[in-house]
Amino acid sequence: MVTKLQESPTPAADSPSPRPKTLRRRRELLSVVCTCISESGIDGVSMRQIAEAAKISTGTINYHFENKHNLIIAALVTAYALPEDWEIYRGSPLAQLKRLAMGHVFLQGRERFWRFWLNYVSHASRDERMRRHLQERDVRQQRFWTSLVRDGIEAGEFRPELDPEATAERLLLVAHGLVIRQIQTPTTAARDRALAVLEDAFEELLVSGRGAARGAA
Repeated sequence: MVTKLQESPTPAADSPSPRPKTLRRRRELLSVVCTCISESGIDGVSMRQIAEAAKISTGTINYHFENKHNLIIAALVTAYALPEDWEIYRGSPLAQLKRLAMGHVFLQGRERFWRFWLNYVSHASRDERMRRHLQERDVRQQRFWTSLVRDGIEAGEFRPELDPEATAERLLLVAHGLVIRQIQTPTTAARDRALAVLEDAFEELLVSGRGAARGAA
């Protein structure tokens, strides 16, 4: 279900674009949702508490999102949006995929999102609609990463013998595992180790990397 302020991925040609102020206010609200849930959990937060934290009326939130389910799902969708500097990396599938993976795990402020995400996953195990949405989100993410691996092979950046789908799945598993490790052990050493593991994972994919050297041996 698309909420009244939720951007459609394929808007109609004659549909007016949401005003910048509206989009900015929406992002601010959904950022507050992430913060509130990361601190108190889904069951521990009410629409009224979110409204007070966002300095907006509950009536306004209900008008645009109708209920707490829609609000939380919209927050997850927004959190998975492409980074604002995405255009900088256009032209290099390797750079794009690495930007996503590194930002996924290491971008400053992601700790809040990942606490929100863990609460979402936990709640989704008891909520069919949220579970289904999370599964659909994971499928879309893996498809996008798979397309970047495929583009990287065609561009000559990744080894030609790689299976794009299996490679994308492996990278996502590594990224998620590194996030969990850092949540469990929030130290500089754990972060440095995670960075090294992720760098090694990408090195294995490169035409000039260690994976190619092993294949030639």
